[in-house]
Amino acid sequence: MSEPIVVGVDGSPEALYAVDWAAAEAGRRRLPLRIVHIAARWEYHVRADAEPGLGAPRPEAAGLRVLEAAEERAGAFASVEVGTRLGVGHIPRTLLEEAADAALLVLGTHGTGGLTRLLLGSVSRQATEHARCPVVIVPPDTGPRNPEVVIGIDGSESSADAVGFALEEAALRDVALHAVHAWSHPESPPGIRPAVYDKAEAEREGARLLSEALAGWSDREPGVPVTQQVVEGGPVPVLIEASRTAELLVVGARGRGGFPGLHLGSTSHTVLHQAKGPVAVVRARPARTPPG
Repeated sequence: MSEPIVVGVDGSPEALYAVDWAAAEAGRRRLPLRIVHIAARWEYHVRADAEPGLGAPRPEAAGLRVLEAAEERAGAFASVEVGTRLGVGHIPRTLLEEAADAALLVLGTHGTGGLTRLLLGSVSRQATEHARCPVVIVPPDTGPRNPEVVIGIDGSESSADAVGFALEEAALRDVALHAVHAWSHPESPPGIRPAVYDKAEAEREGARLLSEALAGWSDREPGVPVTQQVVEGGPVPVLIEASRTAELLVVGARGRGGFPGLHLGSTSHTVLHQAKGPVAVVRARPARTPPG
């Protein structure tokens, strides 16, 4: 059975943008789409220790309505096989359980329900840290985008592994892959003269990291044009700026060097929170290694 693409919904209009993205991705990958809603009893004003009577509100009923609306939205993608799942319980943990067999886990960025009320907080953090598969965070539609997938590379194992995912996405979309490495001068303590850096050397080192990270992968998708760019600047503004126009921004779950905070700490959390387009967070997977 094919691994599904799983999308979490909470009943908000914003979550439907994630459904659109996930359904389109399922069509590109020819995979089934599973729409998941996690109902927590406190969302529906039912005491955790209460035994609901026949007339009491039930989270299952509200959750089914959420799923029906999302399934109807996904129905616009006629070639996609769509299924739904309703879970009741702790939202991050239950969501991860529902996505245990997923090829991708897709979430929106804003909403009113429990899922996205915590999104970019505990839910997204736990999903990106613990999901077996890549996690894609989708903001509301912001208009036309350049035909490219952008990947941030810092020379770490995680960012190198993300190259395979980014190339695959570029091939599926028939667009170019743009690899970016950012570097900046570390701040000096007060009263200490700033260290002098050789800009040309920093750029050469960045170009080397990019070449090494991309080595071997281009042969896997020879039809994908690949461009490389070394940028002077902090990782957060560089990545956020790239997200304004790219079809998809791809980052590794943990990083070093040019993207020193991409370990789901402050840097990556800020990127996910402020990104202007879809962002995929890819964890290192031993099975994904460069050809040859």
